[in-house]
Amino acid sequence: MKAALRHQLAQLDRSLLALLNERARLLREVPLDDPGRRAALEDLMRRHGGPFDAAALNRVFENIDQGCCSPSSGSQT
Repeated sequence: MKAALRHQLAQLDRSLLALLNERARLLREVPLDDPGRRAALEDLMRRHGGPFDAAALNRVFENIDQGCCSPSSGSQT
């Protein structure tokens, strides 16, 4: 892999991690079973328009939510 591509990927990974940490911080303020949060995520899956399969993308969000809000993560929700 070219050095420039590795650098771009590393930058994206750092950005993704920062966004995931921010999402986790906000998510701890909202119950996991909040219907509005679920509806917003379902709407996002319908509109995403990217190369990811909607079901696979939904699993990604579920894993993110479970990872940041599991008992071992120290979440209070």
